[in-house]
Amino acid sequence: MKKTNLEVIQIISKVLGIIAKVAMILCLVGIIACIVGATVLVTVNIVSTSAVQQIEQESHYTMLALIGTCLCGMFMSLSGFLLSRLCRNYFLMEQQSGTPFTEEGAKSFRSLGIASVVIPMVAALICAIVSAIFNCDNLISYDLSIGTGIVMILLSFVFAYGAELEQGKAQDKKPEIEG
Repeated sequence: MKKTNLEVIQIISKVLGIIAKVAMILCLVGIIACIVGATVLVTVNIVSTSAVQQIEQESHYTMLALIGTCLCGMFMSLSGFLLSRLCRNYFLMEQQSGTPFTEEGAKSFRSLGIASVVIPMVAALICAIVSAIFNCDNLISYDLSIGTGIVMILLSFVFAYGAELEQGKAQDKKPEIEG
């Protein structure tokens, strides 16, 4: 039996919700790894001069640059975690309502679009500041999804229009009460 488009949307929404949860977990692991890495590097920098020299020779970077890179990685992972969480929340809400065409869903998707522009930009700005302070330029790349965010914002208006159409159908089905 052929599935309806709405059934396919629900399946995709469920799969994307799972992927978002996995991404959240991986980003959380990244955050923890970066914190541990920075902590170890700071500790080594304080405790052992010979270890610092060996690390700097092997890596061809200063300890400050390596610590700064860990901090930038932490902020970028935090950015990914926040976006993944917002995505997961949207997909859970969409599954509960059974359709992307609700006012709440459209608003949530619009917020997700705005967040997918703003959060990476803030993380990139923080990383630029950290990179300048710790002299670790070009050790980490930034993924700014401005185009994706704009498309999501535009799609949110399509979802809002769909919600208006759905409400119109529901109102057409309501019996008129004469007074």
